Parts: sequence; C-alpha cells; structure tokens
Amino acid sequence: MDDTKIIIASILTERLGDYSVRVCGYEQSAKKGSTKYFANIQAMVGLKSRCIRIAIAALLPVAFSNAFATGRNVGVRRSEQLSSRVLFMAKDKYSKGGATNGFNGKVISRSADLEGFSTYQTLFTCHDPRNRRTSEEVSGSSASSLRRGELLRFIYDFDELVVGNGTSSEPTNAVMLIHPIGVGIGRWYYDRLMESLHDQYGDMERRVVFLSPDLLGSGTACAPITESGDDLMKLPLLNISDWSEQVEALMADYETKSEAKGYSIDSWSIVANGGCSPIALKVAKDGVQGDALFKGKVTNVIISAPPRLQFFLRGNDPEKVKKSYRTLSGILGNMFWWYSLRRNGKFVQKFSEKNLVGMPENLGDDWTPNCVATARICGGRSRYSTFAFLAGTLQDGCSDSLEGLKGSGVKIDFIRGTDKRRNSARSWFWQRRRKKGRRDAESRGGNDNVSTDIKEKRGTSLNEQEAETDTIQKYVQMNGNRGETAYVGGRISLAHEDANGYAHALMKFIK
Repeated sequence: MDDTKIIIASILTERLGDYSVRVCGYEQSAKKGSTKYFANIQAMVGLKSRCIRIAIAALLPVAFSNAFATGRNVGVRRSEQLSSRVLFMAKDKYSKGGATNGFNGKVISRSADLEGFSTYQTLFTCHDPRNRRTSEEVSGSSASSLRRGELLRFIYDFDELVVGNGTSSEPTNAVMLIHPIGVGIGRWYYDRLMESLHDQYGDMERRVVFLSPDLLGSGTACAPITESGDDLMKLPLLNISDWSEQVEALMADYETKSEAKGYSIDSWSIVANGGCSPIALKVAKDGVQGDALFKGKVTNVIISAPPRLQFFLRGNDPEKVKKSYRTLSGILGNMFWWYSLRRNGKFVQKFSEKNLVGMPENLGDDWTPNCVATARICGGRSRYSTFAFLAGTLQDGCSDSLEGLKGSGVKIDFIRGTDKRRNSARSWFWQRRRKKGRRDAESRGGNDNVSTDIKEKRGTSLNEQEAETDTIQKYVQMNGNRGETAYVGGRISLAHEDANGYAHALMKFIK
C-alpha cells in the first residue's frame, strides 16, 4: 500500500513538472528532466510506461480539476452574479473560422453571423438530484414531495434563430432542438441545420423560431452552483425528468420573452436525436396533460435516427444505472475521458467516423475540434452527462409518455438516414450483463429458465403489443400519432450530416 502511494505521488510530480503535490499523505517534489527517481519507481514495481500513462490519465482529472477548471477554485461564490441576472442575457457571438480554432478552446459556430441568429444566457433552478427519494420512501406523498434538499442553479447558453417575415399579429411556431449527449456534444450540433434553415426558409411568409439549448451537464450547462453559492465540481446523476424540466422551463420563459416583444407562441415542435428522444416525448406528454409550465400547444415530435422499439418500451433497473454511474464517475471514466480527448480528439474522430456517420467526410472540419473544445469547458465537467448516458439513465422506457400522447393529436414523426447500418456501439455495462445472464440461463439448462430479456433476443417476446409492432413507427401509428418517416442522407447524426435534407424534412412535418 505504501509503495502504491509513492507511485501515485511520483506519477503526479513527473507529469506536473515543478509542482509540489501532496497525495495520500506523501509529498514528493520533482523537476522536469529528473527522471532517475521516477525510473527507479517504475522498475521497482515492473510497470510499463503505458500503464503509467493510463494511471496519470485516471488521476489527473480528479486531483487537479479544481485547480484548472477555467481558472476558478472550489468554493467560488457567485451569489452576486445570480441575484443581478435578468431572464435572458445576450451573449457575444462565438468566433467563426477555421478548424484550428476549436483546438484553441473556442467552439466554431457556422451560425454566428446569420441574420436572425442570437445566443442568450439563462438560468435553470432545480432541486439537487442527489437528494431524490424513491416513491417507496415517500409512499402516499404528493409528487412534489419526491424531491428535497438544496437547490442547484445551472447558468447555460441557448441559440435562437428566427426565420420568416411574419408580423406580430400572426402566431409564431417555435421548434425546440434537443441535441444528443456524448463527448463534447452541445448545442453546436445543430449549427449546420440552423445555417440551412436560414438559407432555405429565411424569406418565407410565416414566422418560425428555432431554439437550441445546452442540456444540463453538457456544454455551458455543466457548472451548477449550490444554494450557498459554491460550484459543484462533480455532477449528480441526471435523468429524463431533469432534462425535460429544463426544456419546459426554457419554453415557458421564452413564451414570456416573446409576448413582451409582441409575438405570441402558438405551437411547439420538439426535435430530438436517437437516445434523447425520451426527453422530447416527456416534454410533449407534460404539455398535453397540463403538467408543464409553458402554455403553447405541442403539435409535433420529430425523432431522428430512432432506436429500436425495445428502447422505448422497456426500462433499465434504476439501481443498476446508479451503480454504473458511480463506476464511470471514478477512475474508469476519467481514463476514458482522457483517452477520448488526447491528441486533439483522435479517438473522437475515429469513433465518429465508424459509428455516427455514413461517410467520414460528412463530419467536416469542425466536428472534432468542437467536440474537444466543448468537452474541456469548465474543467471537463460535461463528462458526467456522458457517463449518465453510458450508464443508461435515458433508457428508462417511454411507455408512460407514449400512452399519454395516445389519441392526443400530437404527431410523432421520424427522420431516418439512407445508410441503414446498425450501430454496434453499446454501453459496456449493459452488454456485459446480458451476456452473463445468457450464460447463467444456459448453464441451468433448457429454454424454460431463460430470462425474459434473452427470450426477446431470440424473438420470443412476452409483450403482445411489441410482438405486433416491429418498429416504433408502427407503434405510434397504432396509437394514432401519425408516424410518418422521411429519409435524408447519412446514418446517425443526420442534422449534421445532411443539414439541407434534414431542414426540408423538418419543415415538411411542422407545416
């Protein structure tokens, strides 16, 4: 154990050069170039340099995120800033330029110079998700009592694009764009789409507003402040309700802002990509059932690159999700995050080319630099939303939302890519458990003892409705929610791959 502590201290001092670091009660000073002592430690335990680099990657984000998180220290109080904020604060537009800007810490925006495009800063306040109690713990309590504890305040940015020449006397259609969750993904994901919408529909007669916020834990929304005014360096496990409440609050605030300018929001359309579709469906359901803060009618939900039907109907075990999140939030996740961003995002580039787009050139020059720049905001705290996604927090099932939208008149439509290859990327945690469950069932002998999940894998579903509907498209058609499909170029990241085709399909659905 003592040797391990010395090794950790040595690793940190070797990486940080002239810094003097105290780790696990040991203090070791070193200067750049003093490799003799470090080599002796390495030889003593028989570790290769590759293992040392992995250990550095795992430990640095934990030990030094406080010191290097955008120049702020732990416990920085910003109560004064919060108390003086207005509903929406105009932001300076991001720089527009070549791909190298992204590696210098600036997110490249293709939309920044468009007419009708603006970036605003706003605030979302919620109860600390760490203090959530389960329904069993508060049996018989009202829904509002399921949360307790101090408040968290998220200050974040959102983009606005206004197209069309409608007058203030005419109602405005608003579209909420929900970006995917992943390494360095934020509202910039829809930049190409914003540019295409401006070019194709900027002069149309009716007025349409597009909003693209950073979701909680992503981009600028990954630095929450506690009620006492301190920064929260490690984000709690977020779930579908947290993200949907953020979106609903923004929709309500934007309605107030629009009315003050003389424009009324008549209807809302919610757009989401792939795994974030449960957020869109939850927002729509809350709007239909009158549980949301916004007043406008939800008329459309558009889901691009939808997952398989089972994703929408069957949820994960919440306790397993929490356990996976705890694991990912430790050394394993820090290793993954470091590995993803090293060499200016070489892994991000390769992963995206293999799993997210039909052709590598579809990514363009801005994709990886933007991922790297966004992932490094606020000391890399956006990693916790990615860890939540990988742990399966969005795989909670959408049966309640789909049932609530049944016969409501809300149209649920889909945008798919012409490249129909299946994405092989899966959460390691869930794939491992499925394989273990299959082996255990087979070892017990016979198909009679095979678990429900394994039976479904072999095509023997116990859910009659799921057996009758092979896709989510057929499912929503049976529910009376239209369920039309439009095809555009690309594979998974359709709004980025084929922005022109996506814009055309989107406007066709919300007309």
